[in-house]
Amino acid sequence: MNIYRIFDKIKYFPQDVKHVYQRARKGYSFRDVWSIDYWFMEIIPNMLTDLKNNKRGCPAQFVNSDDDQDFEKGMKKWQNVLDRMIFCFREINDDTCSMKNEYEDEYFSQRYEGKSFKDMFIKNEDGKTYSLIEGKVDPKLEENYRKKMLEIEAYKDNMKNEGFELFNKYFWNLWD
Repeated sequence: MNIYRIFDKIKYFPQDVKHVYQRARKGYSFRDVWSIDYWFMEIIPNMLTDLKNNKRGCPAQFVNSDDDQDFEKGMKKWQNVLDRMIFCFREINDDTCSMKNEYEDEYFSQRYEGKSFKDMFIKNEDGKTYSLIEGKVDPKLEENYRKKMLEIEAYKDNMKNEGFELFNKYFWNLWD
């Protein structure tokens, strides 16, 4: 861990304690409210995974009789539903989505002239403000990059819709 990350951890420690307290008291912190969508994408797949791994039963709609074999089949069906929900909700998160934009690295390399984040800004004449350095991107590369981004966004939107349909359908069964 580099020294700057250590200083950040020390610097923000009082705020982190505050967020832990808020979560213990209210169940969420104001930091969670900043981006409820991100909170959902981070927390819900993990909760569903814990439910799947620690479940002892399945919804009655998956079992037709008291037969052990029927119960095992029902458990497998329920596990498949949970797996699909987990998959869908992981796919909507940029960090865990399986679809990647193969043009992204080259696009950003051209757009920011291969500079690192800290070197992407230059100080303006007033000496107080900064401007972003942007280079020219090959038009075909930009078209491919943007087309792929739209494809990824449509895919993630479909995954979100499917995940929420399952979440809605089985909402009353999400307990063990």
